[in-house]
Amino acid sequence: KNLVCGRSAPCLKPKHSGAARPRKNLDDGPSSSIMQQRLMPVQHLASSLLSRRQMIKGSHSAECEADDEAGSVPSISPASFRASTTGLKPTLSWHQLVGVTFFAVCGGDYGLEDSVGAGGAALTLLGVLLLPWFWSLPIALMTAELASTIPEAGGCVVWVHRAFGPFLAQQNAVWNLVSNTFDNALYPVMFVDYLAWFPALRVANSVRYFTSLLMLASVTALNLLGVDVVASASNIFALLVISPFVALVLAGLPKLPAAEAWLGDIEPADGEPPIRWGAFLSVLLWNTSGYDSVGALAAEVRTPGVDFPIAMIVTIVLVTIVYLLPLAVAVALDASQTRMWSDGHFVRVAAEHIGDWLAAWITVGGALSAVGLLNTLLCTSARIAVSAARLRVLPSALASVHEPSGTPRRATVALSLVLAVACALPFSQLVSISMLFYGATTFTEFLALLWLREREPATIRPFRIPLDRSILCR
Repeated sequence: KNLVCGRSAPCLKPKHSGAARPRKNLDDGPSSSIMQQRLMPVQHLASSLLSRRQMIKGSHSAECEADDEAGSVPSISPASFRASTTGLKPTLSWHQLVGVTFFAVCGGDYGLEDSVGAGGAALTLLGVLLLPWFWSLPIALMTAELASTIPEAGGCVVWVHRAFGPFLAQQNAVWNLVSNTFDNALYPVMFVDYLAWFPALRVANSVRYFTSLLMLASVTALNLLGVDVVASASNIFALLVISPFVALVLAGLPKLPAAEAWLGDIEPADGEPPIRWGAFLSVLLWNTSGYDSVGALAAEVRTPGVDFPIAMIVTIVLVTIVYLLPLAVAVALDASQTRMWSDGHFVRVAAEHIGDWLAAWITVGGALSAVGLLNTLLCTSARIAVSAARLRVLPSALASVHEPSGTPRRATVALSLVLAVACALPFSQLVSISMLFYGATTFTEFLALLWLREREPATIRPFRIPLDRSILCR
């Protein structure tokens, strides 16, 4: 009993409905009663083994808070979970996940300019080349393993609940909701900022705010149609956002000087400002984070053990290429001013070195990038809100899902209303608040991964991080 129901399943309850039952006694005398008592440990062991088999195939639902507090961890198979999930439908394949993940992480080269101004061209290019593999890859692999092992809506909320119970899951849900709220509120603001490049679209004060609200309402309507519509739209947005940077690379390559003329050393030259490590690292880390957010869609992925690993690796390669090539061409064309780069500098480089047509194209791409980012992150945030509602962090009414569309409509609309208020805050405050809470949630997710490996070593994992000599593979 201790071996079967020990650390790997400390709160497993025997389920006698699936276990071998004792044969009926031939008499009701004392000897029969003694025999039943002697058979009880054997029955308990057989029942526990069958329950254990179900557990290693199943997942721990965030709806089971009461059972967890009582010391039991109910588990169900992925198939039965999807059947019991309130309306969510497994419709996504890996190529749709790529579009969703791309906008959860990248959305184009927009936002990288500040890292060039803070650290210089050479250091930024080195960071863009290395960080996807040393920072993004661990987060992506963690997401693939946990999402395929626990294919439930809510991502990090249900992962932490499975590992540490309801209390820490509730705290993590709050952190994630706060982070997502202020992060998502950035994109209506960015949308209006990019459109301001066109003189006819420069607005201020109340008109600016209502333009942000119009963009938010459009994205909300798109999300209400279903996750498959969101994923397909993400793939289209990705092509539209990447296309101006492809044009920048093709138009700028013939004009590139020799590498010695623009790459320079990592250390600042004489007369240049020192490296601002805080700004440099925060911008790069922010632009290569977000893979874990798509774990909230695990219940809506057809085969999580296959689709998640493929989508994560493909997205990392795509993000690396999308960042590296246009950035290298742009800093080469504008080598004399790289330490003066700031947000929106790609548009300026295109206007000065290629032409206004490309500057306008990149500007439109920036506005579409903001739409794509909000489209994806509102979708994942709504699923996290559903899990938070099941944990009673949010009102229970938000846990419902619209059956025909398989969409948590109440959670989506509620988040949009909160964003309508938050997008009135200044941009810098939104970034600072978002990154503070994102760091707390990411750290807790890695702890959940390690603890589940230690606590449930025999649990079936459709995808397992392929490390041979690591604490992850005990």
